Amino acid sequence: MIHKTTKAAVHPSTIGAVITLAFAMSLAQADHHLPSDCETARDRAKSKYGAVRYQFDRFNRCLSRAGDDVAQCRTELNDQQTALGDYIFAQRVAQDICGAKGEFGDVK
Repeated sequence: MIHKTTKAAVHPSTIGAVITLAFAMSLAQADHHLPSDCETARDRAKSKYGAVRYQFDRFNRCLSRAGDDVAQCRTELNDQQTALGDYIFAQRVAQDICGAKGEFGDVK
């Protein structure tokens, strides 16, 4: 006796449910890897700190070359002060955001 094998038909709604479930699981996993608001604020403050270091070095190089005519370093000093203000602001924002979540906002 020869048996006919029949393929089971997959209902389209089953395929849709499987795709939806796979998509939802991938979103849940991707969400786990996104940085928190606190981490983002800390990273921004770190970036601003790097700018302060850069401007500080530029100002010191200018002073080293200027000799007695330090007035020519006015632009570098202004850039340094601007970078310092940006860093202080970013650090305070990080402390506010992280503090609201019970974390420390200090740049590590």
